[in-house]
Amino acid sequence: MIGRNQDCIEAAMAVKLRLVRLGRRHRAFFRLRAGDERFAPTGRFIEELGYVDPLEKNPDKQVTLKKERIEHWLNAGAKVSPTVRTLLTKHGIGTKEKAAVAGT
Repeated sequence: MIGRNQDCIEAAMAVKLRLVRLGRRHRAFFRLRAGDERFAPTGRFIEELGYVDPLEKNPDKQVTLKKERIEHWLNAGAKVSPTVRTLLTKHGIGTKEKAAVAGT
């Protein structure tokens, strides 16, 4: 949903940023998604925020993140999984204090 209904949805649920494993056997890649924590990670989600491909040879293409949108969700009070917290800290998105507070 786009528009003013989006704000109502964001306020009514507990949003969590987490990685979702996709790909095939021995060729995994991950997508960073913002979704309601009550649903399965591979289920319904609100927004895709980037991807991580650990087997990519080019280091610039291994991680692609939408920094502005991630900052938006962190400022809105989204919780962060431990793996995502490490990833965001490594790439300098958000401060450690924000990520720690959002993860608790």
